[in-house]
Amino acid sequence: MKTTLYLLLLAGLPIMGRAQLAAQPGGPYAPAMPRNAGVTPPADSTATKPALFSCVSTLAEGPAFPEPADGIARMLQLGNGHTLYVHFTEKQGVNVQLYDISRQLQDSTLTGYQATSLDAVFESAGDATVLVSDRSSRRPLLMRLRVSGSSGRLLRADTVAYLDKVNLRKRKITTSSDFLVIKDPYSENYAVWMYYNSDDPQNGGYEVVHFGADHREISRARFSGSGDDKRFRYWDMAVIGDKMLCILGMEQNALYETTSSQMKLATLDSGNIFFRFRDLGFPEGISIQGGFIKYNPHRHTLILLQANLHEEKKMATWLTTVRLDSMIVAGPREIIPSQVNLKSLELFGPKAPYEGVPQNVIVKKDGSYSIIFEELDNFIRPVNGTPVVVSTILANVAVMDFDAEGKELRSWMIPKKQMNPGVIMKAFYQKNRENATEKLNWADQYKFFTYIPGAQRDYIFMNDLGENNERIDRGKLTVMRDARDAQGFYYALEGKAMIPSRDAVFDTATPSPAPIALFAIADYDADSGTLVTLKRVPEGRKQVQLVWLNIH
Repeated sequence: MKTTLYLLLLAGLPIMGRAQLAAQPGGPYAPAMPRNAGVTPPADSTATKPALFSCVSTLAEGPAFPEPADGIARMLQLGNGHTLYVHFTEKQGVNVQLYDISRQLQDSTLTGYQATSLDAVFESAGDATVLVSDRSSRRPLLMRLRVSGSSGRLLRADTVAYLDKVNLRKRKITTSSDFLVIKDPYSENYAVWMYYNSDDPQNGGYEVVHFGADHREISRARFSGSGDDKRFRYWDMAVIGDKMLCILGMEQNALYETTSSQMKLATLDSGNIFFRFRDLGFPEGISIQGGFIKYNPHRHTLILLQANLHEEKKMATWLTTVRLDSMIVAGPREIIPSQVNLKSLELFGPKAPYEGVPQNVIVKKDGSYSIIFEELDNFIRPVNGTPVVVSTILANVAVMDFDAEGKELRSWMIPKKQMNPGVIMKAFYQKNRENATEKLNWADQYKFFTYIPGAQRDYIFMNDLGENNERIDRGKLTVMRDARDAQGFYYALEGKAMIPSRDAVFDTATPSPAPIALFAIADYDADSGTLVTLKRVPEGRKQVQLVWLNIH
């Protein structure tokens, strides 16, 4: 990332993932039955025959409706074959569209439930759990809505948390949200992080509640740091079934913030009320830009990443792992996409080294994993002495594949250039968007890519200009400024070439303009190989529709 960005960045705050993968025998989870077991997919008249050798084909398309201009949106494919589209705005509240197994829109669904934020959407016992919050007063409220997976109707609403009055001047811990919800992607257990207030400034801090699949409380604990003179900044959390919570955070001395910065792991075992803090061995006393944590159930380990600035004001990425059965921490090592760097120099010239920042880690069914990077060129202009974000160029993506032991296997590069005006982007924003806390700027959401771990190969989905098909080899990419000029593409990560070929997601025989899709909110069901997202209707420009894609 460029120097101008990191002189001004304030680290962001994460939060849900989903999948129901079978666990390793003897691991922390019992093997799960395949989703949609016994459900026969419909013979839909809207399905199109895939092109020759195409890895992606359209299964069905829903009816068109007005394109949302703002708010938060989530897709959710349920185990019974139904699909939920949840859209929230402060003005219109929470609105749910339910599509049945035949991908037909149902009439009786939840509409207009008032709140100020959508915090999470996930499946629980065949129904949808929707967590919303009201932060309009000094006493933030978190509500849990149970939405029927069969009808889309509201079945029940419960209060999860009603915080004491918040005294912002006494906050010991910095955060942009009062609630964060993290779900275990391998079970239906989840946790809620929340700030709690106290008149005693030494006693204010975090409260974390661990919930089971039946929404019953497993454990609850509070903490503000590992010592009276320490404060702890939350970065990310992993829910390990109903066994434990693992929180990654940055500990600092209140008087010497940067020079005392140190990443710590805080763990809370089921039924306990106290956290245990552990050192991770990451570099200390540096400008930490962020970190995240992922659970690998096939190895029963944690994968932890830290991003910090070099002396040259460039990003460095550090990786470590923790064995949960012994709590042994592996020695941290710096991760450098060196092969992608060589390719970048070859393609774009000697002044174009690869400077991608970490965005996510994807864990595969065999315990292997991939680390995803993206170059973010943030342009900032001073206006009356105040830095103002002009734009961010979302540039080249790098993927580094590792085996289950952590050995680097190979790398991929996806060249791209997409302008996102007026927004500053940060490391780990892709990981953060696994959850429902990011408000969408719908004018530019079509410019974000999505990584899909398929059954036979992995994919990158994104919208781009068609002319870049020929310009990639020359290293002269055209910047995508307006999504209306683009179309949907996918890269299948296979073959010997570091830059894989790309193909159109949708039928290119359709009249101009070519269709694009909102891949940033797509939901992928690994068992059926189905990806669902919103597709902009080419004829209407102001309308979208749900589209179901088969990933071969």
